[in-house]
Amino acid sequence: MVKSQTLWNFAVAFYAQPQVADTCLRLQDEYKANVCLLIALRWLDTCDQALSDEEFVALKTHVAAWTAQIVEPLRQLRRQLKSPFEPYQQDETQEQLRNAVKQAELLAEKKLLEEIEHWMSKNVQASKANASSNIEDYIVELNAPKELLVVLCK
Repeated sequence: MVKSQTLWNFAVAFYAQPQVADTCLRLQDEYKANVCLLIALRWLDTCDQALSDEEFVALKTHVAAWTAQIVEPLRQLRRQLKSPFEPYQQDETQEQLRNAVKQAELLAEKKLLEEIEHWMSKNVQASKANASSNIEDYIVELNAPKELLVVLCK
């Protein structure tokens, strides 16, 4: 697979683009998208690589356990710490804890992206296999509005 940068570096730059973070979070919250998978699929598109249907299923299977057992519980805890926890006082210590969990969540996502990249290097064929993009196929699978692709494919 030809690539100009690591998936992690691509993810950081991609996520920083205007409207991308909000669009990714909308896809995550409203359509149950896996944002790391979404970013990886966009990275593949920029590398002019296409997953076969079998590769896509295998990749989703590969990321499922880490996402469900590590990333999602950290995300849930981080979000829970953002709100008051009755009858405790919401204070700076709670905010510090939330920030620590946020850092753990980010590291868990980095680990997932590194594992996705490693998996792709061993399993993705070297040619563009179909006319549609990987990210477009995922958006369609999620039944999400195709107009969100405009933001993600700039």
